[in-house]
Amino acid sequence: MDVPRFLLVAAAISTVALQRFDPRGLAEPAPFLQVLQPGEKEIRGLAAAWPERISDIGVRDGEWSLRIGDAWFAWAHGRLLPEQDRDRWNQYAPLSFYRYPRGLPPLPQLGEDEAARLRARISAEERRPPRRSEAFLGALLQAPNRSATESRLVRTQVAGFTVTVHERLREPLSRVSRELEFLRGADPRVGAFLAQVAELNGYNYRFVDGTRSRSLHSYGTAVDLIPRRPGSAHAYWRWAMNKVPNWWRIPYEKRWMPPEPLVRAFERQGFVWGGKWFYFDTMHFEYRPEILRMRSSPGALTETEDGEEY
Repeated sequence: MDVPRFLLVAAAISTVALQRFDPRGLAEPAPFLQVLQPGEKEIRGLAAAWPERISDIGVRDGEWSLRIGDAWFAWAHGRLLPEQDRDRWNQYAPLSFYRYPRGLPPLPQLGEDEAARLRARISAEERRPPRRSEAFLGALLQAPNRSATESRLVRTQVAGFTVTVHERLREPLSRVSRELEFLRGADPRVGAFLAQVAELNGYNYRFVDGTRSRSLHSYGTAVDLIPRRPGSAHAYWRWAMNKVPNWWRIPYEKRWMPPEPLVRAFERQGFVWGGKWFYFDTMHFEYRPEILRMRSSPGALTETEDGEEY
């Protein structure tokens, strides 16, 4: 008797996933704690996701903190600043921590007042772009400047595409590639989608659009799947904003959407997908294993859930 095709797919994916990113490694707080202290969940998530870089965590002078090498970084209202800069937190934009959904979130329904406030916020940030301290990510990734970053870059293959990324992504992307190569033949949706992809873009030393902060592309920890026909469907909220006033209401079926198995292949290796963000970017995957680890742990997050690229 022939084995059903979906069972073969499930078995093969399970085999590929044996070496996958495991979000269960996050040390949990004591069970009697109902509310975590500010920054505790994020610091614990980072320490579990980056054990080779973060050597210690704890509360120092009343603030959750983590240590990289000899330097301590304080939570500082989500800014993760060197201890000597923690009192200057209001000079910087926070790092992005948010609840990453398991499936596609419902499209937001903004009233007229909410939409007006959103447009005013976007306009204000374009006039005065926010700036994030780069000290933490520079230390975490050993990439404080362009020359140091470029010394950490490697070229790797993902499903037949060559991409330049930070060395930390070589193994996760290798596992993504193996799963995508299998899915290319096993799932017609994945094969058809990959045929629409012109290239994968990784390292690009630049700021996030509309900010004065380095994009994760500038650290080599994000990749974009570039469509052969970029104007055929909405892929990025800023591009859509110029054509559709209420861009957040664009139905998923009118966005450029990778099939779910492809998204899951990236998520299994610690990547989050920009298609689940309010400020959507369906081309974009970034390596944020701490976000996925925090999803498996109880307790409220303290920062935005917008999930904008950073």
